[in-house]
Parts: sequence; structure tokens; C-alpha cells
Amino acid sequence: MRTIKHPLSGALYDLTVEGTIEVTKNGRRGVFTEHGVWLEGDIRQADPHLCLWIAGKQFPNRFQQAAEAISG
Repeated sequence: MRTIKHPLSGALYDLTVEGTIEVTKNGRRGVFTEHGVWLEGDIRQADPHLCLWIAGKQFPNRFQQAAEAISG
């Protein structure tokens, strides 16, 4: 599970196994889609950019691939 702490609010954004984002802060929680649309919970707003960054399509690291190709 990927987790990121929001740099301004301090809320934790966790990617769940279902592909949704769970946002927690001060004992409260909310669940959102990858686009930041609220699904359930006490927290009703989330940073849509951070949600997409965590849950969006993950691309391969080109720099790591190049390093492996050189050393391999």
C-alpha cells in the first residue's frame, strides 16, 4: 500500500487494495476515488491531484531501466 502525507494539511493518503484512497487525520477518515470524489467517511474533501498521483497509472522508472540495461 502506498502512503503519502499531505505537505500542507498533514493528512495521510493511503492507496487501498480496492484502488480507492483512504484519507485519515486526527482520528477521522474518508474514502475517495482516484480523482478525489468522496465515497464515504467523515472527511469529505481530498486533494484530487494527490489522489490521482497515488492511485493513477504507474509508469516504469526510465532512469532505473537505463541503469539496469547498462549494468546488465
